[in-house]
Amino acid sequence: MVKTTLLEARYPNLSFLLRVHPFEPSAVCDKEVVLPSHDLEAVYVYGLNEKAYHSLKTWLEENPERELIFLEENLGVLDTFLEKERAGEILNHPQVHLRFNLDKKRLTPFLEECAESFPFEKIAILTAKKKSRFYQIRLKLQRLTTIQHALFLERYYYHHLVKNLIPNFRRMHDSFDGNGLREQFKNVPAIICGAGPSLSNDIDTLRTLDDRALIIAGGSAIPALSNNNIRPHFGIAIDPNEEEVARFEASHAFEIPLFYAPRVHPKIFDTFNGSHGYLSTGTGGPLENWLEEKLDLGQTPLQQGFSIEALSVTTTAIELAATLGCSPIILLGVDLAFTEGKAYASGVVADPTVSQEKTLKRKDIYGKPVGTLVKWVMESSAIATFAKNNPHIELINATSGGLGFTNIPNMPLTECPFSSPIDLRSQVHEAIQAHPLNVSGDAVTIHLETLRASLFEAQGYIQTALDELERVKGEDRDPETGKVIFAQMEMETLDAYTCFLEGASRSFVPLLMRKYRFSTNKWAFLYSKWKAYEELTQTLINLV
Repeated sequence: MVKTTLLEARYPNLSFLLRVHPFEPSAVCDKEVVLPSHDLEAVYVYGLNEKAYHSLKTWLEENPERELIFLEENLGVLDTFLEKERAGEILNHPQVHLRFNLDKKRLTPFLEECAESFPFEKIAILTAKKKSRFYQIRLKLQRLTTIQHALFLERYYYHHLVKNLIPNFRRMHDSFDGNGLREQFKNVPAIICGAGPSLSNDIDTLRTLDDRALIIAGGSAIPALSNNNIRPHFGIAIDPNEEEVARFEASHAFEIPLFYAPRVHPKIFDTFNGSHGYLSTGTGGPLENWLEEKLDLGQTPLQQGFSIEALSVTTTAIELAATLGCSPIILLGVDLAFTEGKAYASGVVADPTVSQEKTLKRKDIYGKPVGTLVKWVMESSAIATFAKNNPHIELINATSGGLGFTNIPNMPLTECPFSSPIDLRSQVHEAIQAHPLNVSGDAVTIHLETLRASLFEAQGYIQTALDELERVKGEDRDPETGKVIFAQMEMETLDAYTCFLEGASRSFVPLLMRKYRFSTNKWAFLYSKWKAYEELTQTLINLV
């Protein structure tokens, strides 16, 4: 009875299901699980398991911010579990969580909710009953958590992205309209170049195609091509990190036209002299969306069709080529695998995180085993999804190795269909000149100043809340007084909250809740939350 009451208190929906939904009694798989690494933030266990909890209990006690999540899909197992000796302890443990999936056909939405609740970088997914269902869940959950962790970090460190966004917004007046080049290269073949190791196999052929296909390169592919005396018709830059600057510094493509997303590191513009085109991608977050709306840009989105797993410059290049009207779109050097044991083509500034990630084994386009990474499997899947969602767009994979893509045929570059020779360099120049971005520098400045004033207003409400918390400190009452609630409500009406504070709070508030979950001191939690708002707001005032 006590255990049923605990279930009702913490998981009322699950308790209700247990009462009204028919089920057959099922045995609990009580076997210990082995922790693969001690340096984990969260551990999932597939299947309710009392002994698994026992084997992980010490690991939980060592760090109050660690999480243990049981995944279960059988109500009969839950019913049997409630009779176990430690069931009450498990249900009541604040670091242990039960997630139940009643409809096995809704696995993806169920795991999406799990990944959003626990967006950690270092996770393990374990089980004592290794069935094919477990392996399906493990890979899907790894992929979804990779996405949610990236989104979590982007919200938490959004002020770092703002350091890039502000100077890049201030160069909009001198940019061409990247999204506005829609259909300007209709039926012109496009070659999207990645920086995979197989790119080296096709360099000589690629040199002969300068006037027969639009060559588009992003990120690491730009130095890979330019260091082989190939000048892309377009470059793309979206990476906000210092590594992007290093790639451009290593490149010899000083004057290629460059599409840039406003999130890109602004120092790249110190490394080349070419035209630059503003690309509205939504990757700049709420500030990008707010400013574009204020400027009344009315940007037509790039070609749709990618899943949320599309997080790379290659997927942006595919969207762009489709928007330009190119056909066919040919992928080259997009290995997404360690072809011949290498991660990149020669002349590439390597991503330092690649060597730190766990390698998976998959089959390449020739059916041979090859090493890859979770993020590359995700990218291959995302590109395949784009092809499926856009059957009218012809895509060809000319990459001579790697994972390949479901829904996209493989074909050597020498056999791909190309148009008759045309002066593509002139066509690129004419398209750029005909499509300036109609934004004035003064308009950008005015809107940013308005936003800065909003940050000062937010600062006032934050100070009101902190003063009120100081006033009621130590009193035997709920510290979240009407004045604190009013300050929160008023702050949420501001543009500063929409652009900056709302997203950040979705990351730092859950962290604070974990930190204080063993504490009954609500005042300490609230004070920490408002101090976080204060520090973030002051940082942003210095940036905008």
